[in-house]
Amino acid sequence: MGKANHLKIIAPDSVILREGESSDGVYILKKGRVSISRVNRGGQEVVLAELGKGEVFGEMSLISHLPCSATVKAMGEAEVLHLSKRQFVHAVAGNIASVENVLRALYRRMRNMNLRVMELEHQLATQCVKLEDATQAPATARPGTVTVAGVTEQAKHALGDLHCFAIEKFPFRVGRWSITQEKVSWFFGRKGNDLDIHDIAPYGVSRHHCFLEKKGSGVFLIDTSHLGTWVDDERLCKKSGFDKILLGPGSHKICLGSRDSVFTFEFAVH
Repeated sequence: MGKANHLKIIAPDSVILREGESSDGVYILKKGRVSISRVNRGGQEVVLAELGKGEVFGEMSLISHLPCSATVKAMGEAEVLHLSKRQFVHAVAGNIASVENVLRALYRRMRNMNLRVMELEHQLATQCVKLEDATQAPATARPGTVTVAGVTEQAKHALGDLHCFAIEKFPFRVGRWSITQEKVSWFFGRKGNDLDIHDIAPYGVSRHHCFLEKKGSGVFLIDTSHLGTWVDDERLCKKSGFDKILLGPGSHKICLGSRDSVFTFEFAVH
């Protein structure tokens, strides 16, 4: 594959992919950074994430003809490797290592799609219960389950736009995305984060920010970051020595980095 033929230099502030329009292939970011944004219900453009070197976008064009779900814009001059569907297939056949980051992105995307199907099936089952017996309480998660949901638009995007999903294994690690971690974690064990955050300005998320740990019947949140983690308006910070808290039954507001962080989640202990 002649990579030089597919390299593109993108001028600052140029739109590479636009929300609602079709993608003409998959892009691998070689240099620079790009922003991912989406127009909310109020008509305002909201920046959801930033991607750096080695990251992939437009990958859904390889498996579907659906329009782009977000706008991708260069934050400065950027260099991307663009591959059409045919070129991608040729690259896989010739040298799979050259596009392994695209395969990782597809793996994550398909995993999120599978979780979304499970979420919809649960919602459908709950609605069926309501139709059969209007007096019966809706189905809830089994006791001891821990679920996570996004509060802010950026947090929802980090969760792959899932409404809510159950944490299946502990420790459950949350932190800033790193291509170094990604290379050692896909397919063969998970040494990186379980929830990757593509941080945006003012950049408050550490590579290893915090994690959930289950001991017996207790669920603890432990901060391992530089700026701290806010739990129900209480700040945890490893530097202060107060870095661990028991999450009791019920919902807990978790903010990464600052109290008003755009990466705000709801962890619920059932």
